[in-house]
Amino acid sequence: MWNIKEIKRKGKKTLKNNLWTLLFLGLFMPLAIGRYMLNNDGFSNLKTLYEHIVNQNESEENNQDHIANEIVNKIISQIFTGNVTGIINDYNEKHNVTKGAIYTTFNILTKGQQQLQNTINSIMNYENKEAVRSIILIIASMLGFLIRVFLVYPIRISESRIYLESINYKKTRIKRITYAFKNGRYLNSVKTLLLIEIKKFLWNLTIVGGIIKNYSYKMVTYIIAENTSISAEDAIKMSEEMMNGNKLQAFKLDVSFLGWSILQYITFGILGIYVSPYYTSTYTVLYETLREDYIKNKKYKYELLNDYKLFEINDLEKYPDIYEAERKRIKIDYNKKYEISSIILFFFIFSFIGWIWEVSLYLFRDGMLVNRGTLHGPWLPIYGWGCTIIILLTRFKKFREILKNPVLTFIIIVIVCSIIEYMTSWYIELVSGLRYWDYTGVFLNLNGRICFECSAFFGLGGALCVYIVAPFLERKIQKIMKRTKIIICIILLSLITIDNCYSIKYPNMGEGISIVVEENK
Repeated sequence: MWNIKEIKRKGKKTLKNNLWTLLFLGLFMPLAIGRYMLNNDGFSNLKTLYEHIVNQNESEENNQDHIANEIVNKIISQIFTGNVTGIINDYNEKHNVTKGAIYTTFNILTKGQQQLQNTINSIMNYENKEAVRSIILIIASMLGFLIRVFLVYPIRISESRIYLESINYKKTRIKRITYAFKNGRYLNSVKTLLLIEIKKFLWNLTIVGGIIKNYSYKMVTYIIAENTSISAEDAIKMSEEMMNGNKLQAFKLDVSFLGWSILQYITFGILGIYVSPYYTSTYTVLYETLREDYIKNKKYKYELLNDYKLFEINDLEKYPDIYEAERKRIKIDYNKKYEISSIILFFFIFSFIGWIWEVSLYLFRDGMLVNRGTLHGPWLPIYGWGCTIIILLTRFKKFREILKNPVLTFIIIVIVCSIIEYMTSWYIELVSGLRYWDYTGVFLNLNGRICFECSAFFGLGGALCVYIVAPFLERKIQKIMKRTKIIICIILLSLITIDNCYSIKYPNMGEGISIVVEENK
């Protein structure tokens, strides 16, 4: 029988091998697929079992005991699932946090996946006056289901692959998150996890059976991540064989993370950024241990577990994936000077992308199709200026040296974009008495003009722009004849100049577009 302390020790070593990659993955996965910072399968099982026992033993004759059970149940629910909704909501109410990406994301993560329930409710309410909204909700629910199956499932397999490679390789990159999408791995990854979800759903109807089977299927993602050609049925059976006689010990392993769960609870979930990869690294090492015993004892189709490169100790820094070696690499040169014509075109491209982003955001969030921005054309100059100024900085040798440090680059971009956004908001309000954005009610905002989450978003977007998007666009723009580029630039500059002149007299305003600031009238 394997030792829990030894498994956790090796799990920490695996985490250390690729610390920053796995920490970023621990932050990325909740946002990408709606999981808690702490992988709470085991803790959810404890909560479910506890609720079942409490419901069985509740006595209507003793109301005080019933209330006490509810309180204890709530506390256990929060601790074991990492769900600190109450504390966060209290903070939000106290500081008037009522909107924003962080606020919305938290609500999504704590409420979990409810597509099926939303669909049922929508169908039941179809005949009322909200018929159109119900139809939209049904479509959105089905879209959410499709995203979960065809995007989230392969990402989960890729995540397991990254952790497997981290056992013996010290330079596993986050780009391996696309692993399951390539080279014939995709469909089997989707099929396997979809079958698992169906089986879990059916077993969960029996409560205790769901808990047992949850542990039986623990190794499926690792099995598929090792060999994506293994069929769904075989992967499930292999996982059941692998976990046979190990489920109770795995349950104890989950319980050993209770202290970390409490710390996460105290830190409002922030510590989950570390706990999640630590937990997953530990289970990855457990898979390695059980796999070795599985092969040694020649259990069901053991010969399919044949990716020995994953588990052999060697001096290589990264996994020698034959597909990676054969793939033609495109070198991205971000440390370069751009032509003036390219920079002008960058301005309009990013202004248009910003306009598309905000129009889509309002359409999705509020169901309103509005022409966002200070101007009437399909562009938001603040996005264009932000990215253009960052690109202009690359003309300075000092900034090109800074680009070698992505973290410092991100910080500088955040500062630059925050200043641009704040000054733009202040200037527009001063001149026109209008606000085209207001972050009041958003977590960590400054006078409603800028906020932490948007500044961080601009920092990430700016870094993506300068490292990847701008070099990519430059390669495409260089294929255009110089004379044609100049003509396009002149036409676009003329159009936006006309738009600016017209908008000074007739500003773009209305519901969902601008806010009149009374005190400045």
